Amino acid sequence: MKVMIGLEIHCQLSTKTKLFCSDSIENAEPNKNVCPVCLGFPGSKPKINKKALDYGIMVALALNCKINKSMFFSRKSYFYPDMAKNYQITQYEIPLAVDGFLETEDGKIRIRRIHLEEDPAKLLHVGGDITSAKYVLVDYNRAGVPLLEIVTEPDFTSPKQVREFLEKLSSILEHLGVYDSSREASLRVDANISLEGGERIEIKNISGFADVEKALNYEIVRQKGLLRMNVKIERETRHYDAERRITKSLRKKEYEEDYGYIFDPDLPEIEITEDWIKQIKANMPELPHDRVKRFVSMYGLNEYQAKVIVYTDKYLADFFEECCKSYKKPTEAAKWIITYLLKSLNWHGISIRQSKIKPKDFVEFLELIDKKVITERYAKELIKDYVDTGVSPRKIVESKLTKIDDSQLEKIIEDVIKENSKAVEEYRTGKTKALEFLIGVVLSKTNKQADPKKIREMLLKKI
Repeated sequence: MKVMIGLEIHCQLSTKTKLFCSDSIENAEPNKNVCPVCLGFPGSKPKINKKALDYGIMVALALNCKINKSMFFSRKSYFYPDMAKNYQITQYEIPLAVDGFLETEDGKIRIRRIHLEEDPAKLLHVGGDITSAKYVLVDYNRAGVPLLEIVTEPDFTSPKQVREFLEKLSSILEHLGVYDSSREASLRVDANISLEGGERIEIKNISGFADVEKALNYEIVRQKGLLRMNVKIERETRHYDAERRITKSLRKKEYEEDYGYIFDPDLPEIEITEDWIKQIKANMPELPHDRVKRFVSMYGLNEYQAKVIVYTDKYLADFFEECCKSYKKPTEAAKWIITYLLKSLNWHGISIRQSKIKPKDFVEFLELIDKKVITERYAKELIKDYVDTGVSPRKIVESKLTKIDDSQLEKIIEDVIKENSKAVEEYRTGKTKALEFLIGVVLSKTNKQADPKKIREMLLKKI
């Protein structure tokens, strides 16, 4: 059964102030960062934030869009408490940019339009979720924050493809420096999904790429079940309940004409000149796909390593490059970052940016391995403590380990042979796994500090 998915992605731009007033976008006590403009007081006049326009043009260029030379803002009218003036300033008739695309592993995803708009206020549902709360609190600090909406064509055929696209898009936005992924609800997704023979369903305001994938997977199963029972799927808007991992009906889907779009008379038509576009293009940061190519050519990484480091997190790529300034084995650094550092970060549920680790300490960790102060086997354990505490790897080693010389190791091996005579006899009869068992016992008694190769050699001599 054919699946069609399109996305409306809302990205909070990391400007210092809101889109149409000078209020800060930084976190504050509820309803503190507000003024007559974002509260919709009569007579208040909006004024466009040029930095938000610059960011919008930059994203449009990165997504291969055609930038409209002239654009204007419209009022989208609706009656809901998240906009005090009962309309949202957005773009409808002529957006900032159109007809772009983003290449993914599974093909090209077309971008229909990119436009700027103000973010609504934040609603806090008390005593339940959006469908069951006892009452709702409104925080207007978020009202008016610059929002860039990226609308795709319905080119996705699976939830997995959607998640991969969002991860790649997020990496582009991070490299451009236009949004802060650590901010709450900085990237939100409305997903439109339909199955062959059914109407389009919209799932609103999903935060988190994993939740987008889960919501779409659930919706596919739900719609397939209805179609098999010959139940007509009606166009509607649904909410994703992340706790129960289901979608719930909110309302029948509105149509564009329901919003009564009109030109905003308080804002002028804006001309976007070629010189403006050229200036922004000339100052754009390096994009992820270019960084991947550079990592391959400059550091000798293979394409897989480069993509994992770059697309996992911009700050992880920055971390890698900082390490390479003083550590001259980039492929070795990449191996430890991809295989063990990322695994430990994921286990703790944090990103490199949220962790306590620093490039100079990670280089110290790698040098401890190179100088054979610690074995690779012990290093795999050490990195867990390092990520957990952020304490210098050398200090962790000094606090936990005592250097074992050959005479101490020989004594430990002799004791292990005496205590495990059965395993020794099994090895002598040809059971090679018994030797691995003995090596493991010795390593355990040395806190994994001894070199496994040396243990093997000494065991074989003794046996």
